[in-house]
Amino acid sequence: MTVKTLHLTDSARDIERAAKIIKKGGLVAFPTETVYGLGGSATDSASAGKIYSAKGRPSDNPLIIHVTKPSDAEKYAYTTPLYYRIAEAFCPGPITMILKKKDVVPYEVTGGLDTVAVRIPSHPVARAFIEACGVAIAAPSANLSGSPSPTCPEDVAADMDGRIDAIIYGGRCDIGVESTIIKLDGDKAVILRPGAVTEEMLGGLLSVSRDETLLKKPSADLRPIAPGMKYRHYAPKAPLYLLKGPHADVAAYMKARLEEDPMTGIICTESDREEISGKNVAYLPDDPQGQARELFNLLRGFDKKDAPRVYSVIPSRVGLGLAVYNRLIKAAGYNIIRVGITIPVIGLTGQSGAGKSTASKILQSLGAFVCDCDEIYHGLLYKDSPLTLRLAALFPEAYSDGTIDRRILSGIVFSDKEKLAALNGATHGAVLDRVREMIKEAEAGGARFAAVDAPQLFESGYDSECTAVIGICAPLDKRLARLVSRDGGDTERIRARLENQHNEDFFRVYCDEVIDNTGDPSGMTEKLRMITDRYTK
Repeated sequence: MTVKTLHLTDSARDIERAAKIIKKGGLVAFPTETVYGLGGSATDSASAGKIYSAKGRPSDNPLIIHVTKPSDAEKYAYTTPLYYRIAEAFCPGPITMILKKKDVVPYEVTGGLDTVAVRIPSHPVARAFIEACGVAIAAPSANLSGSPSPTCPEDVAADMDGRIDAIIYGGRCDIGVESTIIKLDGDKAVILRPGAVTEEMLGGLLSVSRDETLLKKPSADLRPIAPGMKYRHYAPKAPLYLLKGPHADVAAYMKARLEEDPMTGIICTESDREEISGKNVAYLPDDPQGQARELFNLLRGFDKKDAPRVYSVIPSRVGLGLAVYNRLIKAAGYNIIRVGITIPVIGLTGQSGAGKSTASKILQSLGAFVCDCDEIYHGLLYKDSPLTLRLAALFPEAYSDGTIDRRILSGIVFSDKEKLAALNGATHGAVLDRVREMIKEAEAGGARFAAVDAPQLFESGYDSECTAVIGICAPLDKRLARLVSRDGGDTERIRARLENQHNEDFFRVYCDEVIDNTGDPSGMTEKLRMITDRYTK
């Protein structure tokens, strides 16, 4: 017999009705600050089985249990001082922690694992619902397995009506992508799924690393310890492809596909609205928070429009943008189409004084056409050049007799974040346009691959155009000694500048490869040879 799904309000009376359903072994969908969850009792193996059945979810894909305060986790898992430290900083909120489970949590909830994922949502309806149930709630997202997660109750009903007992209608979810999931490892954390609690936020509290499944296709025999690690997720019915390349080339590719078939689905950003339009064109907001909030809604929209295929821009991978990219790359089944420049492009970045110049020379010896963004920037600042005049308008005190005094300019911007952002906004586009021109010329000349040495690779967004990104790191004392020896100047001033830059954890999170420069050129050469062989053959 088909289950009749109740559509409940978020009133206290209906929340009590929903709690009674849980206590009887039923399933209830409910709102959280991230996406809607599909809940059952976390201590009832039969309820867990119903969740897997309703979603069509693989049984080795573990569920998350939801409680209302950090100490509630004691009933279900073995907590640690680090758990409480993270909970104090970010809970209640969009973060999930993997802990060793207690026997009260059945293996049907954990996908057969000895660990359990614990989350403390901040949404008031979710918290009231869990409290009324009197037990932790096991809940994945309230959608059919593999499809985009629901961010409003109407999307839950589209997937789950007739499959579950009730849906609590609590309006639109604020964040729009699922919680950050971390595995606690001693005094460190490994990010298994990115979300609104970002690497940068966690990095201010503890040492963070990134599981390789965040952005790379997992092996077929992977046993996932958290949701979202292994299976194709978040996908519309039509095949989805991500487009990697210069913005102008991506836009041209999209317009060409629309000319071939006006029903083609396109995901671009609001800033592209005047340039790209069509029946099935959807626009992501330009900011990461807006992108996260709207992404699943846009993906679901293509199912209603019967788009035969969908092409999407690649968002920034910094901050919350990493979570948006993670959802898109999994929704696309890791299908990326490179447009414009077709030879492999290796991004090279890292800490000042770590040895990027040495790495550039080695890559050149290995056959790379190398673009040094610092050199390009300086080359664009000739007398009364377009970039010079643009900077003169922004920083007139640094302009004299047709040129920019870079020492004065540095003194202005490096003590003022807003002015530094203005400088970057003016220079990044000009430098990267020249980089693209140079690589296209090198490609036409038969170059096998290119390398782009860019200290602000991620800040400029150029990482989204790279085949892979290599980060060069070294200990602070070695970097300090190199810069003092090379450039001279006040040691303490240079130390302060270095301490203000990204630490090693940043590069380990965002780069595809990281090289620790020990000062051994032959060792670095061998590492770079292995990396370039991996990405250029």
